[in-house]
Amino acid sequence: MEKEYSFTLWDGKVIVKPKLDMKYLYIETTSRCNLHCEMCFKQYWEDTEGDMDWELFLKILDDAEEFPDLKMIYFGGIGEPSVHPRFMDMVREVKRRGFALGMSTNGTLLTDGMLREFAELGVDLIYFSMDTIPTAANVITLGHIAAGVTAENVKKLVKYRDESGTHRPSIGVEVVVTKENYKELPELARYLRDLNIDAMLISNLIPMTEEQIDDIVYDGSVDMEPIVDELHKIVHSGLYVKIPNFELKTERQCDFDENNVAVVRWDGEVAPCYRFLHTYYEYIFGRKKKVNAYSFGNVKENSLKDIWTSEKYTWFRFTMKNYMYPSCTDCALRDACDFVKTSDIDCWGNEPSCADCLWARRLIFCPIPQHMFGKFF
Repeated sequence: MEKEYSFTLWDGKVIVKPKLDMKYLYIETTSRCNLHCEMCFKQYWEDTEGDMDWELFLKILDDAEEFPDLKMIYFGGIGEPSVHPRFMDMVREVKRRGFALGMSTNGTLLTDGMLREFAELGVDLIYFSMDTIPTAANVITLGHIAAGVTAENVKKLVKYRDESGTHRPSIGVEVVVTKENYKELPELARYLRDLNIDAMLISNLIPMTEEQIDDIVYDGSVDMEPIVDELHKIVHSGLYVKIPNFELKTERQCDFDENNVAVVRWDGEVAPCYRFLHTYYEYIFGRKKKVNAYSFGNVKENSLKDIWTSEKYTWFRFTMKNYMYPSCTDCALRDACDFVKTSDIDCWGNEPSCADCLWARRLIFCPIPQHMFGKFF
């Protein structure tokens, strides 16, 4: 008999039948990184860093085989995958089992041999982080040395994947927009297009400190319309560009929930998205908020199937997908309400709370393969 859960909702009941319908499984193979980017969560969280155990990694892949609709394993989270001592073993194992594989990387630790092997193995998707065009001038004045290394590795990977004849991996670049680089976005897009990059993912900054509040461009302090208009012109010339909102809008849409994503942290904890992977403080339009890590179970103790179909996780996904939660971000009581101080619970009783999430407001983006490369995946 199939599982089903009955929930009381106001004056009625809702029956929800969980399915093995996970489409994308994100694995944080490590929470360590070789860089110390000022805007990154890692510089401000309260968590212990670590690498995923090899046996745990194999167990997760075993569990993943129970999901018939799974489209991709994605190495992502709040760490740099290539820091893991068995990074290439993990890449090979995922491809050996026949899964599609994607990853996010800063690209600075990838060797020529790794890049060649990505093309040979048919790694499906790689996103590189690059927030500026790596010219000699900005490397000197802004200190973007990593961007130069990343760009060179992107060029090599384009060459190797073209030589393979399979157009694999698909290559994207993630860009975080601040007041420092927003004027460069069209020029960066043209630069990436000319490199034969497939996609550019633009995301806004979530401030982690009070000083970073002034760096955001979605608070009305910057007119982004001319930049967006220019980006739309470039889109029509061959580069796929995913552009976020640059102002708060009513509509909410969570890519993690809409695409049936689960994220496994390096220690086996299962979170619904990047936001709940770790504990940190963020600033929502200048208002300080503590986001506490939240897990629906640990794959060391339970199967991924049992965690995904558990009553609590099933109800969470149903609630989020139907947007049955309040909107703290533009609530008139937000400056006097205790619920907005943390992500633990909201005034409708949802736990954890997505009511103040800037991902759901489409101000913040993370790579979701179906949205980014629908023509390929």
